[in-house]
Amino acid sequence: MRDYLLEFKTHWRALLSASLGLAAGTISNYINNLFSPSLIEEFGWPRSEFALIGLTVVIAAVCLPFAGRIVDRLGTRRMALIGVAGLPLLFVGLSLQNGDFRLFFALSLLQMLFVSCIAGILVYTRLVARNFTLARGVALGIASCAPAFATAFFSPLLSDFIATEGWRAGYLAMAVFTAVFGAAAILFMPPGSDDQTLVATGGAAPAVRYLHVLKTPALLLIFVAILLCNLHFTILTTQIKVVVLDRGVTPETGSLLVSAFAVGAIIGRLACGLALDRFSTHLVAFVSFAIPGLSLAVLASGAPEVLLIGAAVLGLGLAMGAEGDLVVYLAAKYFPRELFSSVLSVFTAGMAISASLGALILSLTLDRTGGYTLFLSMTAVSLMVGALSFLLLPRLAAPQAVADHALASSEPGGAS
Repeated sequence: MRDYLLEFKTHWRALLSASLGLAAGTISNYINNLFSPSLIEEFGWPRSEFALIGLTVVIAAVCLPFAGRIVDRLGTRRMALIGVAGLPLLFVGLSLQNGDFRLFFALSLLQMLFVSCIAGILVYTRLVARNFTLARGVALGIASCAPAFATAFFSPLLSDFIATEGWRAGYLAMAVFTAVFGAAAILFMPPGSDDQTLVATGGAAPAVRYLHVLKTPALLLIFVAILLCNLHFTILTTQIKVVVLDRGVTPETGSLLVSAFAVGAIIGRLACGLALDRFSTHLVAFVSFAIPGLSLAVLASGAPEVLLIGAAVLGLGLAMGAEGDLVVYLAAKYFPRELFSSVLSVFTAGMAISASLGALILSLTLDRTGGYTLFLSMTAVSLMVGALSFLLLPRLAAPQAVADHALASSEPGGAS
């Protein structure tokens, strides 16, 4: 326990920098919806056209693997500086838009690319993965909670500010927020955050190692499991209240369950972090994805009991909180450190692809059946299969074996 706590004392700057950076870089994922009603009302954009903004996630998914390689080559501080400089300028640009939806789409796409590729987990979780070992899980949980806590504090203030001063002033306020918090993240970033000893090994060798890692059974297994375990993501982000209302709960109870879902997401992050620091990673992954599988099965059953529905919603919240930390932890534990962002970008791209595919399946099943039961049943099965897949991870590759094999392949006369 002493060594566990000592990591926080020794590397507090890295954890604080990661928390501030994630708050600055990804808070827009939580507060963009505050601007949507004002933009639609002022510019008269059809809701069907506005929904096309969702395509930015698909484009970002394509770019993520390339971004991961760039982050590994340039290092944390250099990429963070680009994000800190670019995001405020994007918010200023959004404040100056003239109603041309094409311009709004282009700026929203740039914003998504910055958040997912330059100013988010690909960059800042490197600080935690690089500096924490014994307490890595909890440290990741703390850092990943920062955007949610920042949203809880900043969102009501921003909402009132938009109501009184207008959406343009709201975007300028976001520019100031991201600039201040982003600059603070750079200020607290510990020396050596550009990973010079790792970046200096650039050239062909890292590329060879990366190509080798892409072919390892461990990475392929995790990627397929991620695809299976994220098809339900649209339900979590846009449909929770609709689903529980469809199951017969009152609107008031539905709102309380949505709040329980949000609280569960925060608890899930910290609980998953504690579990990762104490138990086998593959077992934590299995439990973390089996819980939402069972939760979706409960909702699919149509059970009318409010307590049972509430437990299912809470389970989905716990799992949503755990999921983000798990992919970061898997990338840090099972693969070479110098390829951390490259591997993480593959996993996050898999999450985005799965979520987009799940949204399409949801649309088709709603069109065919008029209800959620079929989709809930399909994704419950998919989640359980994905959860079970993680139990195969120790058999396919031990962490050090993956790293050693990848490094050996890059040496002259090595396995490659």
